[in-house]
Amino acid sequence: MSLRSLLLLSTLLLAALSGEAKIVKPKTPTTPPEQLLHEAERAYRAYQFDAAKTALNKYIVAHQRRTPSLPDSVAMLQEQIARAERMYGAADELHVVDSTLISMTRLAELLPQGAGRFLVAAQMPEELRARLALPTSEGDSLHPESPSFPFVGFVDALGRNCLIPEGRALAWFAPAGRSWEPQGVGIKTLEADAPLRAPFLLEDGMTLFFARRLPSGLGGYDLYMTRLTEQGNSFFEATLLGMPYNSPYNDYLLAYHESEGWGILVSDRFAPAGQVHLYRFTGRPAFLSAREGGQTAELSEEEAFRRASLSGVLFESQADSVQQVTQREVKAELTFHLQGSVVYHRWADFKTEEGRRTFAEAQALNETLAGEVTRLGQLRSRWSKADASTRGELRSEILLLEATVQQKTQQYRDLLNTVRRHEGVR
Repeated sequence: MSLRSLLLLSTLLLAALSGEAKIVKPKTPTTPPEQLLHEAERAYRAYQFDAAKTALNKYIVAHQRRTPSLPDSVAMLQEQIARAERMYGAADELHVVDSTLISMTRLAELLPQGAGRFLVAAQMPEELRARLALPTSEGDSLHPESPSFPFVGFVDALGRNCLIPEGRALAWFAPAGRSWEPQGVGIKTLEADAPLRAPFLLEDGMTLFFARRLPSGLGGYDLYMTRLTEQGNSFFEATLLGMPYNSPYNDYLLAYHESEGWGILVSDRFAPAGQVHLYRFTGRPAFLSAREGGQTAELSEEEAFRRASLSGVLFESQADSVQQVTQREVKAELTFHLQGSVVYHRWADFKTEEGRRTFAEAQALNETLAGEVTRLGQLRSRWSKADASTRGELRSEILLLEATVQQKTQQYRDLLNTVRRHEGVR
């Protein structure tokens, strides 16, 4: 074989060997940009802000490979995530005493009413009904198929003021004889094309809550608060409320009945389409007090999430249970033996804010205690039927729970005595 043939054969062998040794790596699947944006929105609604920011940054990089300009909605979502993350670290501890999931169509029927009333169109004063420009269904940001919000106006407890949202403004009426006359009061415009919903005037006649959908919020409808100026003919610029009053979902209504010490929050957070969570809480909200809201930095992640989102506090009751709450006598709200023959039956019976707040804390502790007593009974029943090996394991758990029940029982009694001291019992 000639030298030329040997060289040719060597070249062919080397080429074959190099071809066999070459490893072909599988291509990494590419996530579509739209899916990354969906992941960011989903993580944001789950209060997973780091995951939301990561997915959104990946979306921006993938999107800018095709076009340098980003949709305005992306920049708005970035701002909302940053805003929500700040609020998450300073969420109020809201004491929810009962709550339920109901259809939006039944909200007007089941909403507990107190210091004033939210009204549907048929309940508005006759001479004001013609002014109602009933809102068309705009489609909520997360639940576009949700029914329209039912309330079109609000009348305070003494019938002194009637408030009707009219687009981006608020029409304010006061009684004049048998009719209602407009007052020269309006909210400073916050944003174009941002209709106002569910105005609620606090019993001081100056503090106003309402819902509005703005890019400067957290998403969907958000809750705002404002107050009348000293002149009484206009409002200060409204303030966006923090968590847990607001969320990445639609937060429609906030009412607080100051004389009775309880409030209502209506939101569709974590709710199926067409339904809302109705939360009833006690205690004065932190934003109405001089003190600041609680910091969650020292809380566990589970507790911080519960506080900011109200997740886990819901009693999964039926709408009929809310109907019972709205129709029951006020005197049946509570039973607290103060001293001698003096028994409190209403939140309004408390003379001090400290007494009311401490009693609410005692009620919450008593609910926890009742659950642990039930659990203790179940463990004892299991122990009586168990074999010797299982009884050893149950015994330790029973002893620990017995000690816990005893300790919390004493704490409950101490709290009730503290309430009595706040209320003037010596």
